[in-house]
Amino acid sequence: MVRRLEAFSDIVIGFSLAQVGLSLVIPPHAIEFVMRPLGIFAFVVTFTVVVRFWWTHFKIFRHYFEPNRLMITCNFIALAGLILQVFSLQLFLHFGPTSEAMVAARIYFGLFSLAYGALGLMFALGLRYRWNLLAVSDRRAGLRDMLAVWGTVLGCILGNALSTNDATQVYVMVLDQKHLVASAPTTIFLFTFVGWIAGLVAGRLVARFGAGGTAEVRVRSEPVTKSS
Repeated sequence: MVRRLEAFSDIVIGFSLAQVGLSLVIPPHAIEFVMRPLGIFAFVVTFTVVVRFWWTHFKIFRHYFEPNRLMITCNFIALAGLILQVFSLQLFLHFGPTSEAMVAARIYFGLFSLAYGALGLMFALGLRYRWNLLAVSDRRAGLRDMLAVWGTVLGCILGNALSTNDATQVYVMVLDQKHLVASAPTTIFLFTFVGWIAGLVAGRLVARFGAGGTAEVRVRSEPVTKSS
């Protein structure tokens, strides 16, 4: 069952990766594809997100996956969030630099939080279920990767909450001076990046000091027969 789940997940992830390319909008003039690189940037970011999702998913199934109902449900939620995230990229590219596109960006990063949050929960559950069966190196790697994922998700959620829906530059008046406030995609992206760095640092510290001990190995006992 685990092999079939992993194969099914690879098909879904591969389909999502193909959908990234199909989501690019054909501009009225060919030169606009280069002169207005918003679509290219969104493609590169989403391509990286999907590839990172696959690599994280692979590591979970390699060391930490337990085929129980809760972890299987989290796996399906993560895959569904990934598909919807890639679809929301089409909304962002379709509406262009408008307030509707900013709403689409918030939806995009919200679904990113859902997909990676499910992966983070799978890491946590897998570490809990398999802690005594894991080598110390695998414990440390799992803690490091789990906190990096959760840091990314929390940064994304915080950036989404603090961002604005305005389409372009937004100025606020503070002591009769104008201060620039970034729009939704920039704000969320920066918070997500900072959250990933913070989670990565915290994960390395926790992995270094919080994964000690020796791993237990379960060995099937064989019946002992007496020779005559």
